[in-house]
Amino acid sequence: MKRNTLVCILLFATTMVSAQTPLWMRDPDISPDGDQIVFTYKGDLYQVSSSGGTAQRLTVHPAYDCNPIWSPTGEKIAFASDRNGNFDIYVMDARGGEPIRLTTHSASEIPVSFSPDGEKVLFTAHIQDPAASALFPTNAMTELYAVNIETKQLEQILGTPAEAVSFSPDGKSFLYQDQKGFENEWRKHHTSSITRDIFKYDLKTGSHTRLTSYAGEDRNPVFSPDGSTVYFLSEQAGSFNVFSLSLEAPQNIRQITSFKNHPVRFLSIANNGMLCFQYDGELYTLANGRTPKKINISLTGDNNRDDSVFLRFSSGASSAAVSSDGKQIALILRGEVFVTSSDYRTTKQITHTAEGDREVIFGPDNRSLIYTSERDNHTDLYEARIIREEEPNFANATIIEEKALFPKDGKERSCPQLSPDGKELAFFEDRKRLMVYNFDTGETRMITDGSLQYSTDGYIDYEWSPDGKWFVLSFIGNRHDPYSDIGIVSSEGGDIHNITQSGYTDSSPRWVLDGNAVLFSSERYGMRNHASWGSLRDVMLVFMNQDAYDQFRLSKEDYELQKEMEKSANQKDSTAKSEDNAIDISFEGMEDRIIRLTPNSSNLGEAILSKDGEKLYYMSSFESGYDMWVSDLRKHSTRLLHKLNSGWASFAMDKEKKKLFLLGGRNMQIMDLASEKLTPIEYLAEMTLDPSKERAYMYERVCRQESERFYRTDMHGVDWASLCDHYRKFLPHINNNYDFSEMLSELLGELNVSHTGGRYSPSLGGDSTSDLGLLYSMEPNGEQSGLVIEEVVEKGPFDNARSRVKRGVVLEKIDGISVDGLHTLFPL
Repeated sequence: MKRNTLVCILLFATTMVSAQTPLWMRDPDISPDGDQIVFTYKGDLYQVSSSGGTAQRLTVHPAYDCNPIWSPTGEKIAFASDRNGNFDIYVMDARGGEPIRLTTHSASEIPVSFSPDGEKVLFTAHIQDPAASALFPTNAMTELYAVNIETKQLEQILGTPAEAVSFSPDGKSFLYQDQKGFENEWRKHHTSSITRDIFKYDLKTGSHTRLTSYAGEDRNPVFSPDGSTVYFLSEQAGSFNVFSLSLEAPQNIRQITSFKNHPVRFLSIANNGMLCFQYDGELYTLANGRTPKKINISLTGDNNRDDSVFLRFSSGASSAAVSSDGKQIALILRGEVFVTSSDYRTTKQITHTAEGDREVIFGPDNRSLIYTSERDNHTDLYEARIIREEEPNFANATIIEEKALFPKDGKERSCPQLSPDGKELAFFEDRKRLMVYNFDTGETRMITDGSLQYSTDGYIDYEWSPDGKWFVLSFIGNRHDPYSDIGIVSSEGGDIHNITQSGYTDSSPRWVLDGNAVLFSSERYGMRNHASWGSLRDVMLVFMNQDAYDQFRLSKEDYELQKEMEKSANQKDSTAKSEDNAIDISFEGMEDRIIRLTPNSSNLGEAILSKDGEKLYYMSSFESGYDMWVSDLRKHSTRLLHKLNSGWASFAMDKEKKKLFLLGGRNMQIMDLASEKLTPIEYLAEMTLDPSKERAYMYERVCRQESERFYRTDMHGVDWASLCDHYRKFLPHINNNYDFSEMLSELLGELNVSHTGGRYSPSLGGDSTSDLGLLYSMEPNGEQSGLVIEEVVEKGPFDNARSRVKRGVVLEKIDGISVDGLHTLFPL
């Protein structure tokens, strides 16, 4: 008897341990009879009694399932899932079971309602604008469709955005919220021309009736069971709450709920009039005439599993650096520091943190690394060093010691660079002041006071001169100037000397020709952008002194003669003159010593000059990706050197300047400068990632960055610290980036600013719908199984003399492919 009692206690204890109270439940929808609620939690669908209790898990799949809706009889549930690489519509038995896929287009298709007869699922997606209005196609503005559950036939209901559809009880009309612009849907408290309104659409007449006119957000309408009243969510009284209006007098609006501080989301209604919604991550019901009731929900099962993932990289670095001997390459991959050999694939992970590491450089002995890291919600500089003397490189090191270079004193430090002799370290403090730290004395001096420089992420273009006595850097003469110039400042501090003064954006300065010139890029000759990007640039060269300028301008013949004369001349005077390798800088007349090196402006990438100044190597994109070009500056000839079609790539040379390293995200290569032959650099980096810790780091970074960088110190009147504390409680209940991006959007939406929110764009592969250059009629086609062509897009695949596909043709087959087969190419 005692043993059985003990067993029961243990079983009860096990159940209690595994049960948990969920937060951040999304997309709740109450069943037609009001008995059940289906919702999304951690990317799966759950069903729970509307009176509360233990929720039943309906889907168990690594994909993200969301936006569940009930059929009119309550027998089926439709939902969206990215199981095939993009959101498609699925339908399943309400009690669970195998889902059936209804749509196959590569657009994101999100269900909004069943048709009143339950035979179709209405959904939003950007598939095709109507031929009569296909002037500005964009996937940010959807159309409204219906798909037949049995035949999977598609029809377009509306060619304009119509979200959150709710049918009237008689099935003759439906309500919807419109979409007028591209603003993040979780933004709060804004009033503008693009906020949503509630409309009623008459299915017989095709007329749209606007029901709300509040300047802010009105959304998520639902019909009352008798069809006389519309319930909806609105910010008319501050935060989103439930309101109602009578269709007979839409101007008479009544507030139903009075929640404070946080929005009510995801409104739905049952046939008995019970409302259901989410507030502050939890679910509520509201019976007519009563107060909202929070539903107590528990989950059982393995919802706290280890979500760690093993990652392997052979490409994808966000930045890289080369050791001075050219034998090692440091990489930043997924926010961690790795080091690989330039000759072998052996790769070593140096840092193991959830926080982001970046801007890695090698120490002068190639046995140490210095990099920026955001540990403990603070940005500062760290050093990693090989401990065992007998181990020659990081890739094969067994003991690596890491330490912070500075005590935590509240100051941010980033963008490290070592002096040429390795005795001093330059960095930017608080994203604006250039500072230098002396390793011997332990003292730090200020080079620039930050009045002419500022960076949102802490990175600013700058570089030590070869003699260690100067810095070249990009700066802004005035905070409101829409351009940057190149300047030079003493390594002891002082005024910045503007050496370009172009009035256009000049950037990416680099010392060349032993410090006698500075290479940089400029938009002064190319097409300028009209917003924030798109300028065409050139590679420019500014000379520090007249001698260097005159020598560079010599013809090839004169230059060769001068080199022969120098070989035979007595070198004593020149040796004495350059004993300390000091650079001769003459600021007077420098504006007349600027040369354009590239023959034409282009979408320019990295650029570098050979040691002797004979050749310019640069990356430029004229088609898709970047290719490598070379200009012979004596012969004044330019040619395509290597067709790469690559993404970003930085250039670096070894100490002898005999090898050029192309360090890119897609691939890395070494080019021997004598032969100009490319050799691939192969690496294999492996790491274990804890996504929950990474999300926690990203969350804290958002809170910190907004607190420090928001354009108004009053944070638009919100208590930002309290909001960050409040939303932090949801992190343990989020295991995917869809929910995480929405949670960030809810948090950032409190600031009420445009272009702000979390965004997640996964690369899942899967279906990819072909664009055939045909616009179809998406109205029901009677007994015909084909697709009626409304328009052949000019200059498209079928706009040619040989094509049999013309307007008005009912398309049954294309070159032997049936319409069913065509769905694979262009599913409808």
